Amino acid sequence: MSSSGIEHEEIAKYYKVALDALYEVARTYFFLGRLDDARHLLTTSLQVFEAQETMPQHRLKLLLLYGRILLVKQLLRVGDTPALFSTLEQARWIAEEIQDQQAIAEALSLLGQAHYSVNVTAGVILDSPDSGKYNTALAYQQQALELREALHNQRGISESYFQIGVIHERWQDYDRAAEYYKKARQIADQYDYPFEKTEPARHLAVHALKDDHLDQALQLGLEALKLREEASFKPYQPLDHILLRDAYLAKGDAANAELHTRKATALAEEMGLTALISSLPNIREALASRQKKA
Repeated sequence: MSSSGIEHEEIAKYYKVALDALYEVARTYFFLGRLDDARHLLTTSLQVFEAQETMPQHRLKLLLLYGRILLVKQLLRVGDTPALFSTLEQARWIAEEIQDQQAIAEALSLLGQAHYSVNVTAGVILDSPDSGKYNTALAYQQQALELREALHNQRGISESYFQIGVIHERWQDYDRAAEYYKKARQIADQYDYPFEKTEPARHLAVHALKDDHLDQALQLGLEALKLREEASFKPYQPLDHILLRDAYLAKGDAANAELHTRKATALAEEMGLTALISSLPNIREALASRQKKA
């Protein structure tokens, strides 16, 4: 091998070491709720990983993480929609170019989540299949699920089941949504995926709150918060506390409701999301109001 070839391989190895370190730092920022720090690090890193010695899969790994961060920001109402879709389309293109089937499935699932989140943040909370607003999101999730099942990617299958469930929830098909949540949770429990256990518990708590099954709502809400804390994922913890606030309010427990309001506010302020809590209505009242309008 020529000296230039050896030098290229040596540089590529250093880039791989740098990739792993930068990815872990960005992921840690993400889980701590330091979303702007994570975004800044990844935008800078993606520029660095345009060098000729880097591999497409290096850039792909960063893009998929960046897409997840932008997706969370979108759902927390501090998003950049064009950047979200641009990032995920880039990830999908690279994944297809190098025929990384697992990454293709992840990109498809994230694109589905992006289409879903744009509708949710635009106020399309309760809807029907006839409107077509969530059809694109569902199509992406179904493609992702098919690939993940072929790959026996259990974590991915759990994620896809949950994401299909939330679309049925928006369509007010709560029984079907619950079926998908339970399937997602069953896989997460079987393989001990802490992150994937959390959202099914939270959404089933919302269902219980809607149906005035207040003890069940509180039990599931507390479980969701515990699971979220065990997964060390802070960005959505304010939402978990708001759910508990609403469950305690429904039970007439003003003291515990106030406690969880304070915790939600403190967490949101710590993450620079000061307007988040004031923008969130009482879940039970909001669902009841929207159901009457529907």
